[in-house]
Amino acid sequence: MNQVFGAIGFTGGAVVMTAFLILGARGAWKVKLSHEGVIVVAFVTGQLYAQAGETFAFLGDMSGGLSEAIQSSFGNGANFGAGAVAILVTLLVYGLKPSKFRNGVLSLMLPSLYTAAGGLFAILTHTISNLTGTVVA
Repeated sequence: MNQVFGAIGFTGGAVVMTAFLILGARGAWKVKLSHEGVIVVAFVTGQLYAQAGETFAFLGDMSGGLSEAIQSSFGNGANFGAGAVAILVTLLVYGLKPSKFRNGVLSLMLPSLYTAAGGLFAILTHTISNLTGTVVA
């Protein structure tokens, strides 16, 4: 007996974390998340979405679409890379007045944006991916 909760899987983990995120962001009863807590839980949930694959592929598509839209809005001659998009969205999450809904949605997309950016961002997402894989697999 080496599993506390039995087999969870990435899709199951993503569904459970989504419920936790929604309940925690609402904070109506026992489960309450602060603004920073929403960011962290949404980021981990986004990681699980990415690992779940086809079930939650819409999030990767949405993140990629956002990244491409931002990059292309500066025109063909502009050099606006995926790293700049990742930094911009991170600044929006942490720099704007706290909104649990907006921060939750943007933080769900951050793992895909960080992976596309590469560098230190990709190291962060790969490390968290390995940790979540250890927990839910």
